Amino acid sequence: MPVVYFGADFSRVQFTKADEFTNKPEILRFFVDCNNFVNTKGILNIMAKRLERDSIPSDISYVTKNNAMVDWQKVHTDNVDYSISDEEIGEMIKVLNIDQSVYKDHIGILLCEENYCKTKPLQTIAIVFFRVNDLSPLFIKHYTPKPGGFGFLSYWATNNAYVMGSVGKLRKEVE
Repeated sequence: MPVVYFGADFSRVQFTKADEFTNKPEILRFFVDCNNFVNTKGILNIMAKRLERDSIPSDISYVTKNNAMVDWQKVHTDNVDYSISDEEIGEMIKVLNIDQSVYKDHIGILLCEENYCKTKPLQTIAIVFFRVNDLSPLFIKHYTPKPGGFGFLSYWATNNAYVMGSVGKLRKEVE
């Protein structure tokens, strides 16, 4: 089956301990920058190799539309253990409104951004493989890597590349 990468969905993300984030108005721009950062040929080529594919195309238009509707003033919580359930992730896939005729018989890959917590510090991201034909999850794996790097984008987005790079290890579980 062909595989397509649909991007990083921030529609239900929470930035934990809001008082620790000094750049709140930049959060929506981060959603776009993060998808552009992760949606690079190099990372997609690594994923393709690890999934034994010639290439993996991407279409971040669906997450871009959903991410643009997020109210950055409402993505903060004090719950350091905030996460998104697998059932909610299933709902997130359906809300993307992916054109099922364009991607008929494809497996979609989506990053569901969950929790960006500076207190612990940790970041929670779920990588999701799903059938585009019925928009149902095939496999969901939650990661909680420690962020690091300089600048807002690098500090958090590097882990998205790490999670995408882990798909080779997940291939046997997905198939």
